[in-house]
Amino acid sequence: MPLLRNALVFALLAIALAPARADDILFIGNSFTFGAEAPLVRLNGGVPKLVEEIARARGKVLSTSAVTAGGKDWSYHLAQPVTGAALALKAWTWVVLQDLSTGPTRIGNEPQFMKDGATFSDRIARSSPAAGIVLYETWARPPGLFYHTSPGNAFSGPADMMSDLHQSYGRLRDDLAARDPKREVRVALVGTAFARVHTDYPAINLDAFDHHHATAEGYYLAALVIYETIYHESVKGAPNRFYHGVLTIPADEAAELQQVADEVAGAK
Repeated sequence: MPLLRNALVFALLAIALAPARADDILFIGNSFTFGAEAPLVRLNGGVPKLVEEIARARGKVLSTSAVTAGGKDWSYHLAQPVTGAALALKAWTWVVLQDLSTGPTRIGNEPQFMKDGATFSDRIARSSPAAGIVLYETWARPPGLFYHTSPGNAFSGPADMMSDLHQSYGRLRDDLAARDPKREVRVALVGTAFARVHTDYPAINLDAFDHHHATAEGYYLAALVIYETIYHESVKGAPNRFYHGVLTIPADEAAELQQVADEVAGAK
């Protein structure tokens, strides 16, 4: 009995001391992923590194890589050798896909968005058959000149644009899930979270001066939503200081953004 008891103790210790499972996440997108107009975010790895630091603070072993190009859509990425090389580099745990911000809307090309999403799914399946896909839903532009210069005055305002984005990303999720029922496909409702913050916490500025990209707070919110979408774990209490203290999100704002991410991503 003592030998059996000692063996059990050693087995439990081995489990406790074993390193956490490492997750490898590839991001493919544009300036909304690398953090344009928020210099401290852009220069330190963009949204992927924010997600990585949030995960590390939660005791997770996570490595992120990114293929990004400003102003480019999925069709561009699919034509680039660097994208193919990145997809084939390893068996990824998750691939996060972010398209041009107007692509899946009525002033973009929603059929092409659906086609490119399916192509990405097929390519991911070849090298990473077990990888999940996260669709990074982007945000509507804030009120301004954009809505008066769009072709045919296509949108009445941010809510109208956000409706297109939300519906298109949802349709693509359903399509990819039907194509491969064994693959996990989720939408990171970043744009939906932006809209909620604009309504519930209007004092928090998520919009960069160009009325297109995000502030550091906006990219922080994106990282929170993506993290919670992947791990199904509340982000309340997530860090608000990054890059060894170079970037700090005010504590009160961080708590409010975490609350919104929880509400939108569905953590209980």
